Amino acid sequence: MVEAKGEAKAILAVLKTRGIAISSESEDRISQCTDLGLLDLWIRKAVTATSVDELFD
Repeated sequence: MVEAKGEAKAILAVLKTRGIAISSESEDRISQCTDLGLLDLWIRKAVTATSVDELFD
């Protein structure tokens, strides 16, 4: 659970640093995720995504 929280924070930090808008719903979805495999996928996508929706595609 602690590792998942850290990954979620990293995803949000990457998106915010890149200037990508994050809705409260998307932020909640990312923050509440406990699936490490999914979080790993999202963190990889966050590096190149042009919108937060691309994480979930």
